[in-house]
Amino acid sequence: MEQRMIYEQMHLVELKKLIKSKGVKHYYIMPKQEIIDLLMMTSIPKHMQLEKMNIHQLRAEARQRGLRGFWTLPRDRLVQILYPEYAGQTSTHEYQKNKSNTNEHDQPQQHDPENIGVQEI
Repeated sequence: MEQRMIYEQMHLVELKKLIKSKGVKHYYIMPKQEIIDLLMMTSIPKHMQLEKMNIHQLRAEARQRGLRGFWTLPRDRLVQILYPEYAGQTSTHEYQKNKSNTNEHDQPQQHDPENIGVQEI
């Protein structure tokens, strides 16, 4: 409990540096309490570790396990083979990002090219 109080007193920037050093992806959009909760864990959840692994690390894992025929597989398929229990899982941030309307754009308004500058109100 004492460690949590120390984290609570730290600035968000300091907490983000700590969580980044633990290899958590999307740490920069996490709220302070979520970062503190992750820092309080003895280890980072496996699905978060898998999100951070690149294709080279996954291929090395496959090679170490003695698998064959994995060189042409995309990252998602490789994760599915190596870690079937975590395949398809996304972090809450990925879910929120997918759920948001970031890909929807409003049509730009028609502007008069002759009327450029600040308008008085």
